[in-house]
Amino acid sequence: MTATRDALRGATLLMAMVGIAGCAAGASPTLPQPSATPSPSPVESPTQTGRSAGMPGCPNFVEVVETGPFPDDGTEDGPLAREQSRLSDDVEAAVAYGAEHADEYASIRFENGPRVRIVIAFTGHIAEHCAALRELLEFSEEFEIILRERTEADLLAMQQEIVDLARPFLLSAGSGGVEGVIQVSLRANGEEMARHLVERYGDAIHVTVGVLSFPDRTRPDGLTTCSPTLGSLRRDTPLRATLVVDAAPVASGADFTATVRVANLGISDFDFQSGSPATAVVYLPGKVDAIGTYAGGIAGVGAGKVLGPLESIDIDVVGGTASCDPALGYALPPGSYEVRAVVDAYAMHDNGPTDIGYILSEAAPLTIVP
Repeated sequence: MTATRDALRGATLLMAMVGIAGCAAGASPTLPQPSATPSPSPVESPTQTGRSAGMPGCPNFVEVVETGPFPDDGTEDGPLAREQSRLSDDVEAAVAYGAEHADEYASIRFENGPRVRIVIAFTGHIAEHCAALRELLEFSEEFEIILRERTEADLLAMQQEIVDLARPFLLSAGSGGVEGVIQVSLRANGEEMARHLVERYGDAIHVTVGVLSFPDRTRPDGLTTCSPTLGSLRRDTPLRATLVVDAAPVASGADFTATVRVANLGISDFDFQSGSPATAVVYLPGKVDAIGTYAGGIAGVGAGKVLGPLESIDIDVVGGTASCDPALGYALPPGSYEVRAVVDAYAMHDNGPTDIGYILSEAAPLTIVP
């Protein structure tokens, strides 16, 4: 598989993502003062002439990109991969064309459902770009062209400005996605910064604080609790996990670190395969549904060993106080809580797929302060 094909397997292309390393656990960064220099004005929307000019002469123009399921088996040579590979030369040609017209080029991506095709965006002269691409691309009926307000160059410049301004609170910032805006993810204690960014950049950005959208404080899934994203709770193991939080108390909105010791309480060897670091989730005392979680990124590595009877292994843990319940705010309020580590526990099979599961550590106390 070529590097180009690997890079384009997802729904979007040319995604510019900036990850910011976490501040020290428990630290609360100071909100920086905005520069006295005003932000560049957003690029003006195309005129009505430019908007309508692309419709009569461009059969590839769409106002709304249709989405939907695409049947795929998830393998590297499955239907989705084959379709994207078939269009890969057209993608490279379209990217090169966009680079030659950077003053109006906005983005390019694959849309995978209900059929695979290329979606390319410009800020104006739709008919001209459409005609040129129809001549250039091999599969002229398998791309769609859309209108955007801002070029890729404008978004990248704005993104860098946001990174510099929001750095103490920033988890990530990326442009080039489906919505044509900059996606900004802030720490759970970044509500004031989020308000400042939205006031400054308006609809050019979408901000998430912790795990909740700003300013409406919602979640795409509509849930109010935190659940492990992969696998199911394993109750068939002789493993016992004990959690020790490194520092207490923890400031509301801050992250923390811990260590979980996983011991084999069985009478025979247990092949324990997991990952490090594990993550922690926070509960109200005595409750079974988690309401707080870690919202940052994780660069995990494999961890594990064959544990003999009563043998143990220590695994690093990262946790956070981002609220999963919109009613509680972006960060868990001060109070007494319990925290458990979610420890991956994979079941390997010689002639079958790996079963992904997890175990929960015993609860440890956690105090959150203002």
